[in-house]
Amino acid sequence: MMPSQIKAIHQAFVTGQLDPVSWLDQLTDKIRQVQEQTNAFIHLDIERARMTAEASWRRYRNAISLSVLDGVLIGLKDLFETANMPTTAGSKILQNYRPHHDAVIVSQLRKLGANLDLGKLNLHEFAFGPTSTSSFYGPVRHPLDGSKMAGGSSGGSAVAVATELMPLALGTDTGGSVRIPAALCGIIGLKPTYDRISRQGVIPLSWTLDHVGPMARDVEDIALFLDLLFPEERFQEQMMAPCSSLNILVPSGTLGRAVDQDLQHRFELALERLSMLPGVHIDTSPLPELERIRAAQLVIIGAEAANYHWKWLQERPLDYQEDVRERLMSRASYLAVQYIEGLRARQELQVMYQQVLDRYDVMILPTVPIYPPDLTAQEVPGYDGQPIDVRNLLVWMTSPFNLLGLPALTMPVGHNDQGFAASAQIVGNYDQEGKLLQVAKIWQDVLSA
Repeated sequence: MMPSQIKAIHQAFVTGQLDPVSWLDQLTDKIRQVQEQTNAFIHLDIERARMTAEASWRRYRNAISLSVLDGVLIGLKDLFETANMPTTAGSKILQNYRPHHDAVIVSQLRKLGANLDLGKLNLHEFAFGPTSTSSFYGPVRHPLDGSKMAGGSSGGSAVAVATELMPLALGTDTGGSVRIPAALCGIIGLKPTYDRISRQGVIPLSWTLDHVGPMARDVEDIALFLDLLFPEERFQEQMMAPCSSLNILVPSGTLGRAVDQDLQHRFELALERLSMLPGVHIDTSPLPELERIRAAQLVIIGAEAANYHWKWLQERPLDYQEDVRERLMSRASYLAVQYIEGLRARQELQVMYQQVLDRYDVMILPTVPIYPPDLTAQEVPGYDGQPIDVRNLLVWMTSPFNLLGLPALTMPVGHNDQGFAASAQIVGNYDQEGKLLQVAKIWQDVLSA
């Protein structure tokens, strides 16, 4: 991981070493090459991005840049509504949808001068899957190996950042859809506290579980992004604040242990490096009510997704990708009493986990239990060695924190011999993104020393 890429680009624009137009021009061949190799974009419009870059360049020449993001390319998962640009959700159903308005977060970023017009990034159709292999526009492929999954559902966003087409991209996370592709592609991904970033104008999967979150190649750019949205909270200062003690909880059981032994080994080595710092204390303990969390998550996401898609399921069922249609149809049979019980359980469990995390600064566990699976894999070996649905395994360590609404950050903590990342997930108490960033920065510095 490196220092802030956004600050470096902005400084080059300010000093005239680079400008937004020439930067985009330098990237054009690479953008097309990455697209050919990975299928990261659904919609690509280099000319529109160039016009936006020209407007930004004029501001820099007149010394009136709007922010550190002015002229910086920022990626958008194709769930974020964009005025007069396609917003397809990776689906045939919305292939001709052109919103009249930007999503709230898109509007916020435009006011800061960000260049959001390069295109829209590919995803698992309607965000209902952790693999990004089921899109009407074709699967997203891993940038290191096109025969492997990039993860999902925000797969295109992760690829665009990992291949250095842009320093930051937005995704959504309902069961791990920011953290899973970020982990598989070896970058940083943050799922903030529930409703921290506006979901207005973002096509929903499950409105009580959806989170909007950023991806970047370094933790400093995540902090900078949050500071631009919430300047009063001073996330960069929180990230850099001295830390004399750190109490960490590592879950016992399968939630805290990867299936892949090499991945688990690299996670443990990285955790050992962190534990050697003065003031760091690590406890290992089982987490409460995990089965209840998983059951409530399953009912809520299923019922809310089926509700949103109900009309299309009746009128256009064959226009869905097969796996998405199957999941939606199978979840449409939940009873109202089951859904309400799931919501009640969610409230009780949130109180319970707030009390757990009141005793610790953060919780740390792997982000995903395996390295990137084959692109065509339906099943992979699970904890008991028996085949398990790859979708269920990929969300195993991430989905509980969507139901709970807790902030969670993934970061790479090592790499295997093929270059794939072993990633760790740092989970904090509500509205404690600053603590996650602080721990991530400390750990990053330890691992790079």
